[in-house]
Amino acid sequence: MNIKIAKLLIPLAALFLLIAMYLLYPRQAKPAKVSEFGKYQGYSEDVYDGSKRTSDFLTLSDGARLAYDLFLPTKKGVPASESMPVLFKYTPYDRAWTLFGPDGHDYFCDIAPVWYCDAAMRIRAFIVPLLSPGTNGGMKDALNRTEWLVPMVHSGYAVIVVDRPGTGASFGTYRPEPEASAGEADEILNWIAAQPWSNGKIGMFGDSIQAQIQFRAASAGNPHLKAIFPATTWMDNYSSVAFPGGIGNLAFADFYVKVNTAFEGMATPVDQDTDGSLLAEARAARNNTNVLASSGFKNFGFRDSPGPDGKAVWGDYNTLYPLLDKINRSGTAVYLINGWYDIYARDDFLIYNNLTVPKRLLVRPTDHSGIEAPASDVDIAAEAHRWFDYWLKGINNGIINEPPIHYYLQGADKAQEWRSTDSWPLKAQQTANYYFGPGQAGAASVNDGTLQLSAPNGATALDMYQVNYTATTGNSPLWSGLAVAHKYPDMRLHDSKALTYTTPTLGTSMDAVGHPIAHVWLTTNAPDLDVFAYLEQVDAKGNSTYITEGQLRASHRLLGTAPFDNFGLPWRDHLQSDLQPIPARQPLELVFDLRPTAWQFPQGSQMRITIAFADAGNFDTPILAPTPIIQILRDSIHASSVEMPIIKVP
Repeated sequence: MNIKIAKLLIPLAALFLLIAMYLLYPRQAKPAKVSEFGKYQGYSEDVYDGSKRTSDFLTLSDGARLAYDLFLPTKKGVPASESMPVLFKYTPYDRAWTLFGPDGHDYFCDIAPVWYCDAAMRIRAFIVPLLSPGTNGGMKDALNRTEWLVPMVHSGYAVIVVDRPGTGASFGTYRPEPEASAGEADEILNWIAAQPWSNGKIGMFGDSIQAQIQFRAASAGNPHLKAIFPATTWMDNYSSVAFPGGIGNLAFADFYVKVNTAFEGMATPVDQDTDGSLLAEARAARNNTNVLASSGFKNFGFRDSPGPDGKAVWGDYNTLYPLLDKINRSGTAVYLINGWYDIYARDDFLIYNNLTVPKRLLVRPTDHSGIEAPASDVDIAAEAHRWFDYWLKGINNGIINEPPIHYYLQGADKAQEWRSTDSWPLKAQQTANYYFGPGQAGAASVNDGTLQLSAPNGATALDMYQVNYTATTGNSPLWSGLAVAHKYPDMRLHDSKALTYTTPTLGTSMDAVGHPIAHVWLTTNAPDLDVFAYLEQVDAKGNSTYITEGQLRASHRLLGTAPFDNFGLPWRDHLQSDLQPIPARQPLELVFDLRPTAWQFPQGSQMRITIAFADAGNFDTPILAPTPIIQILRDSIHASSVEMPIIKVP
């Protein structure tokens, strides 16, 4: 072969080989598109690889300077220059936390359990000043406190978090009335929409009062607010948390005062405030109008208890239902996150039930501390991403076509623990009346009573009980599970000091899903009583597991009509003028609901209702002398029972 021709053929052969390799070599396929509950891929790409945080002030029309953190996506360290949808949190709980003071003081220890502080405080107090000498350290901003925001930013969202007036590093006056935060949020939404990094489509996120603020913002009807992602909040803060059944909630109130004090210490200066002088100036001007944060709840024991301005602290400042019409007219889409052990478990169902806007509800097996945190139950990042992609980016990922409610059935097999429905209460729900019966259920309690489906037929039947004020559900109930997860002990010790009513061993599994309602008949010579009812599961070894609870102070028993659709559950106005003394030694029926649940009792277990008259350390029950004697009635006319929402009564 001619050498020249051979030299020409070699590069041609190499070219053909490269083409063949390109055509034949399996190329990496794009990820398949998946958008279903808890799963999301292929619809939204990670265009960016990082983020840049800047902090500054914006100014409201009244002149108040509000501190904010802005997070923009970056690619190789360069911030994005194009406009994009924005996720916005408006908070009184600090846009960023500076955990350690210059002396190493750990502000989180002010609200965390002793075991955390004992171990960590000494180490951090030594290490932090070495890492950041002369400055506050351990700053936690929105992206490392809310992990699901990170993939959102990488896919092309801006995030902004703003301190409310009179909180964090913001100037101005803190105003507790709902209309104030609604008006402020409305101004900020317009300001965000006008920024070069914003395309005018905005969503809001945050938990607890930050979730409440989202609803208040929606009530203003701002056209830029397209969707919100509120992680648990109240319909009525009085009866949900502060005074459930009219009883002072010590576990929550004590923590609330601590946490607000800690937040004030963790406030973080904006970038320009290099020496902290602006933060000091803002703090010096604080008007301290949050009377609940400064004095606790004990002075406001009724829904109409007035604050310093004469308005009802609970009725005027801590209810959502007066805003429902405005929220529904706004059209703002709502994805509400709930938890079976969250302090607002009942209220989130009520809020969902009264919304007419596009809506979704997710109910997780967690408490307030983990309500929007990643965990093994569900990919919360996927749900947030699907929701905001649909409403802010217009990505047709199908989320709007799915069943609107997803709830976790506790105790079910892994493959069946997540359930979906288009209605609440469930259409398959049956109401089974479980009646208090005589003893010999095998429980180590004062009475060892039974719980049975057949109504009593005797003319006289009762259980005598002397109140035991040491009964307690422990020192880590769901009411204080705000920063660290709740933990209930085996309830047997508690039950031994109370009255128990237990079913026979279940021959098949049973699902209890919904809102149990207690009917407790009693007589006493006490002027007042606090009654607590607990739903528990008992295993073959006698271990008793807490499931849920309800409570009522007898003098608050007057029933009223709810100002919204509350599923027909017992409603009370809890006004001071509604108080009713207990008629001495006369039969009295107390009707109250237990917090909602979804629980699968396995075959071989038992269901138990425990009745107590104190929860020491957690609720503010007056200790009376002499100690009251109570008769729990369970005869044919006064049939104490619990209405259980059961799916397939065994």
